[in-house]
Amino acid sequence: MTRIHGLDLARALAIIGMMAAHIGPGHPVTEGYPSVLFAVLAGVSMGIISRGSLAGEGDLPRTRFRLILRGVILVGLGAVLSMLQSSILVVLTAIGVSYILLTPVITWSTRRLGVLLAVLVVTGPVLVAAEHVLSFSWGDHAVADLFLGVYPLLAWLAYTLVGLLIHRLVVSPAHQNQTRRQIWLAAIGLALLAGTQLLIELTGFRVGPNDILNEFGAYLQGEPHSGGLLDVLGSSGAAMAVIGLCVPACRAASVVWASYPLRAMGSMSLTMYVVHVVVTTIANGTFLTVYSIYGCGPQPYLPEGEFGGRMYTPLSDPLDFPGAGNPDALVFSAPDAGEPDWLWLLAAQVIGLLIFASLWRRRFRRGPLEWGMHRVIEGAVGGTSNSPTAASPRG
Repeated sequence: MTRIHGLDLARALAIIGMMAAHIGPGHPVTEGYPSVLFAVLAGVSMGIISRGSLAGEGDLPRTRFRLILRGVILVGLGAVLSMLQSSILVVLTAIGVSYILLTPVITWSTRRLGVLLAVLVVTGPVLVAAEHVLSFSWGDHAVADLFLGVYPLLAWLAYTLVGLLIHRLVVSPAHQNQTRRQIWLAAIGLALLAGTQLLIELTGFRVGPNDILNEFGAYLQGEPHSGGLLDVLGSSGAAMAVIGLCVPACRAASVVWASYPLRAMGSMSLTMYVVHVVVTTIANGTFLTVYSIYGCGPQPYLPEGEFGGRMYTPLSDPLDFPGAGNPDALVFSAPDAGEPDWLWLLAAQVIGLLIFASLWRRRFRRGPLEWGMHRVIEGAVGGTSNSPTAASPRG
């Protein structure tokens, strides 16, 4: 089956946005929206993978197993990347967990999925607000991070479910008047984004997760990755708008031709993301930080302030870091917006990955990691395709 060009273009925009967030100075546009777009697109892919089985053209138990195994692989990759470096908060684990938890609902009707989405959107911020007001004692840091970390679980389940519904209602080839549906998707997304931004400006609820808010403010907060209501609605709206604009735009042959390097990047988004994380953390000296923290490996080798001005300072409370008890453990502060060096690293990575993806895509239909994942999954379920040139799913 052929790929959906607009989805590949949207994936490339998500990857480049996350690269800017990881390398450049902090900004709500890059820190929040790209990773949410990546999660929503993962939900669209979930719908694409399960479409044949739901239509009676495939084995539903095998499809479920494929989705769960895909989720497990993403969780594993996310855990490995998180252990190998400390400067980037890896999104793959949250997406993998969402795949695993949402696999049982792929057979639900669209209406039931909509109700589930509404419940997640409403209850997720309740948990965030309750934590701000009551300060729960979770006992296990991993559990607290799963539900209330940078990628709060209920919010990320909602984002993945938004993608699943977008596939059902907008992208699926079973629907006629797809272009009209996609324009409506973009319009609704832009309205959500504009409405939430207006509320944020009027109320000032874009505050950091560690700031003290009253119950209502904690529920509504729009800070990226906070899991507040305005954050979830605005981020979902931005993702809907990007997908709703990219998919119909790529129906024009000129756009398809001009966007080939970006679409090639988007077609192997997992490979692009992992390579970016590794290259960035090697460049800023935070790769293999477990060894660096305990003094058993190389310390950051770049001059202080290089590539975005990341500064290396002692932890105020060593117990808050995996190197607990070591007062010499290092943390990495936000980049200095006045330091231009980060632009060179970002530009070099974007250009390099675009060139690599374009050349690879001319020879293979799947990226290196995508091919490896496909081979593992199909081998586990009894598939036969072991070549990176084998046909890939749409989108």
